[in-house]
Amino acid sequence: MFLLFLVMNLRRFSIMTLFLLTALSTSAFGFDVQGIQPVQPLGAISTMNAFTVGKENIGVMLGIEKSVDPNFYRLSLNAEYGLLKQVDLLASLPLVVGLSGSEGMQDITIGLKHSIITERRYGPSFSYIVDFSLPGREELSIGGRVGGGLILTKRLGPFSGNLNLFYHIPFDSDYKKEIELRFGLDLAAVHNVNLLTEIIIKKSHFSAHIDQVEGRAGYRVKLTPDTFVTLGLGYDFKNREPELRFFFLLSTFFYKT
Repeated sequence: MFLLFLVMNLRRFSIMTLFLLTALSTSAFGFDVQGIQPVQPLGAISTMNAFTVGKENIGVMLGIEKSVDPNFYRLSLNAEYGLLKQVDLLASLPLVVGLSGSEGMQDITIGLKHSIITERRYGPSFSYIVDFSLPGREELSIGGRVGGGLILTKRLGPFSGNLNLFYHIPFDSDYKKEIELRFGLDLAAVHNVNLLTEIIIKKSHFSAHIDQVEGRAGYRVKLTPDTFVTLGLGYDFKNREPELRFFFLLSTFFYKT
């Protein structure tokens, strides 16, 4: 039922997708693994927070990523569904377009997020994630992987800080284990507008050493009580391709009545 819901909502976002692709123009692909992405505002761009959506509620997000040097587009449909009050089912379906001869799906990721500690006056919220990926098109895939991560979130006044640590093992022994650290800040700046910043440090499946140190910044606008638009920019200080990314994220929530 969950996957059927995702397919049905592809039509809901298709017009917006076509419009944005026309406006942005040109594309190509950077071979990296996206994995689970937070449905905004459940994170700061790609850094996840420890909160869940609540039982039988669902959040859906369309993501459009435009990278520079090399150029590519990556479209993604991300969803988070509340199986229980403190347990969410997550899914990410990334699609690469514009790469000559290699367009198609990347690895599809499915996971569970379990919130085990709620935020106290002095302590943070704590959740963990377990996930696995199904192989996509061969040229765009690492053949699937399995892993998980730890998520810490602490709110202080208008600030919300998120710390993520992920570890993934590829099914294909030709690739290396991946370790990724994400740190993000979310600032409630003015009414319905949040400023976002994060840093990502990663030793990817393609290297024995840290090969990505990327800073990202952006802002999120609350259009309605259930709908959000996020714009962001990322720059890789390690000069790992792609060096520059632009993000457009459109998310909406459906709550059990």
